[in-house]
Amino acid sequence: MRIFEGKHKKWDWGNKHNFVDDKNVFVGFDSEQRCCEDADWFISDKIETKMPDPLPKETELDGWNFDTSFFEEKDSLEYSEMEGNALYSGGMVIFKIKKGKKEKYLHLFNCQNGCYGHGFEMEIGGQIIREGTL
Repeated sequence: MRIFEGKHKKWDWGNKHNFVDDKNVFVGFDSEQRCCEDADWFISDKIETKMPDPLPKETELDGWNFDTSFFEEKDSLEYSEMEGNALYSGGMVIFKIKKGKKEKYLHLFNCQNGCYGHGFEMEIGGQIIREGTL
């Protein structure tokens, strides 16, 4: 699996995060933020219900592929305060990645005050199989 985000030699991905596995399964997420929100991603060995601090940003994912049969959505999270503003809305989606018998979970989230949304989608060979807004 490769992760495309930030600035590269030829492209500026900005706040877009693209995860592409060896089978050409793609998950994309736009985390461009405004005020009173915290949109980002992390990978964990388990399904999380609280935001880890710091966020585990694993980038060495050779041989890891999406399990397209797994998808979980969380409507509410246990939020902390950000810059003095309580974040009480938003959500998180979780995708499973596998390497042999090993499993990890890609979490995309947006903790916010109810005014902002961030889109995500999962595609297989250009066909969208999951999409939504956090």
